[in-house]
Amino acid sequence: MIAPGLLALGLMAGAAAGSCGATVAVRATRGEQALTGGSRCDGCGRTLGFARTVPLVSFVFQRGACAYCAAPIARIHFVGEALGVLAAGSAFAIADPVRALPLAVLGLALLASALVDASTRRLPDVLTLLVVVMAVALAAMRSPFDLGLGVGIGAATLAGLWLLREGFRRLRGRDALGLGDVKLIAALAIWLGPATPWMMAAAGVFGLVAMAVAKPKDGRLAFGPAIAAAAWSVGLAMEAGLWPSV
Repeated sequence: MIAPGLLALGLMAGAAAGSCGATVAVRATRGEQALTGGSRCDGCGRTLGFARTVPLVSFVFQRGACAYCAAPIARIHFVGEALGVLAAGSAFAIADPVRALPLAVLGLALLASALVDASTRRLPDVLTLLVVVMAVALAAMRSPFDLGLGVGIGAATLAGLWLLREGFRRLRGRDALGLGDVKLIAALAIWLGPATPWMMAAAGVFGLVAMAVAKPKDGRLAFGPAIAAAAWSVGLAMEAGLWPSV
């Protein structure tokens, strides 16, 4: 059973990571440095102290607006923080403490990737690399066989999706799948192993639903959030023993 103190720490870290991911997404959209300059209002640019940036709490008490200029706070901040709490909480609720840490980090990396991709249509390589590291750790914790199988499936997934992407480009003159999507799916395959095809199918369904709801004018939609949601859903089921890992 997870100690209450460790769970509370994990939830706070999840909220902070979600907040950071949302900030990176907002600033990247504007072409600004994402991780420098400290916390500041997106409207007036005023530097914000800790009391004005407590995840979830500050947004509620300030009624979704800056305390200085009353500019609306982008909803992505609240969404990112709430999803960060859910990601960390679900990881610590399902897995033992040793396994919960890399699982939570992987989930938060997926969340940050989804937030950035939804805003910029780009999946940061540094976050995908973090997913790779955590996926390797989680697979290795199961057994050397699981690690080898996961790496093999990851390599096959990378090669297969890259060939599919190149073939579609030659036939249609455009990309059916972003290179960042290919790399992220391959990274997740190390963790998910034989469940990878199910994750890809779920991501496709999520993507189609999102497309039907959002109805983007250019007919294009970031696929990263669908990948992240599908991987986390299938992965948590696998970690909980509801989905066989091999």
